[in-house]
Amino acid sequence: MPDDLRLYSMRHYFASNCLSNNIPITDVAEWMGHSSIEVTFKTYRFLMPGSIGRSAKILNVGLAA
Repeated sequence: MPDDLRLYSMRHYFASNCLSNNIPITDVAEWMGHSSIEVTFKTYRFLMPGSIGRSAKILNVGLAA
């Protein structure tokens, strides 16, 4: 392992990669050992920039039905 690579960097890469590939945050939080998904969300929210917009669209479709 390179000298400048830390274990924490590997954890961050893992979580970032999972969330960027639409793996549910609940799964990632569990795998990371976070006490709640809020911890995961606060740390990695920036990786899910379109999540609020996608959620709103899904809810609008459901409400229109």
